[in-house]
Amino acid sequence: MSEVHNKNILFAGKKNTQVERLIDKLNSKGAKCFSVAYCEITLDYIKENNIDLVIYNHIVELGLCKNFENLLTNEHLSKILPIFFIVDDVASDVKSILDYGIADYITLNEDIGSIVQKIEAVFSEDKVFHGSSSIDISPIEADISSTGIKVFIVEDDPLLRNLLSLRLDKSGFPYEFSKDGKEVSLIIKQFKPDIIILDLMLPGISGFEVLEQIKSDDVICNIPVLVFSNKDEAGDREKAESLGAIGFFVKALTDLSELMESIEDLVKKNK
Repeated sequence: MSEVHNKNILFAGKKNTQVERLIDKLNSKGAKCFSVAYCEITLDYIKENNIDLVIYNHIVELGLCKNFENLLTNEHLSKILPIFFIVDDVASDVKSILDYGIADYITLNEDIGSIVQKIEAVFSEDKVFHGSSSIDISPIEADISSTGIKVFIVEDDPLLRNLLSLRLDKSGFPYEFSKDGKEVSLIIKQFKPDIIILDLMLPGISGFEVLEQIKSDDVICNIPVLVFSNKDEAGDREKAESLGAIGFFVKALTDLSELMESIEDLVKKNK
C-alpha cells in the first residue's frame, strides 16, 4: 500500500497539465486531493479537511497572496504540515521560497513518478525525509586550498544540479553531470573523474544499481563514490557501504561548502 493512501493533499492555485497528472496519480494510489484558490486557504480549512500536505503552484500564481504568506510566516504553517512548491528550474526562484521552511519543491518538467516518491517519503514512518530545499546555498566560498579535482555527479534534480554547479565553479572543480544514471560507466571512463557524487533516487534505475555497475567495472572501480541522498536511513547507509561507497551525506543536513571540503579530503585520502 502506498504511503499516500488515505492522505488528504491540498493543491493551492490554478491547475496546469502537470498538476492534473499528479492529482490523477495520487488518486490512483488512494489519496484524496483537494483543490482551492491559494488565497482561500485558511487554518480552519486545513483543520476541517484534515489536510496532510499542501502543494502550492508557485509557477502559475507568480507570487504569494498576503493571506497565504501570513499563514506561512505568522502562523508557521510549514511547521504544522509539509508544504511543496512548484517552481521554475531557476536557482533564484528556489532562493525566494527557502525562508518559508517548505518540505521540498517540484520543477515544472519533473517526472510524475519522481514527485510521488518525494511525497511518499514525507509520509513514510520508517524513513527520515529531508527536503532538498533545506540545503544551504549561501554565496560564502568554501575553504578549498587545491583545485582541479574532477567531480562526476549523478543527480536527477535540475535545481540541485544548478546549485552544485555554482558551488563547484566557486571551488574550481571541473565537473560533469548525469541526470538519470544511464551509461554512467562510459561517461566516467571518458571524463576520468577523481570522485563520484551519487544520488540514490533516480528515474528508471536506483543509485544502488549505478553503484554496483561502477564497482564491478575493473577500469573505474577504484574511483571513490560518495552518496548524496534525500533520506537518512540506516539501511541505505549500510547497503551503500557494503557496495563500496566511501561516504554518505544527507542533502538537507549538508552545507555545500562542507561537501566541497569533504570531496577534497576524500580524494586526498584515496591517492
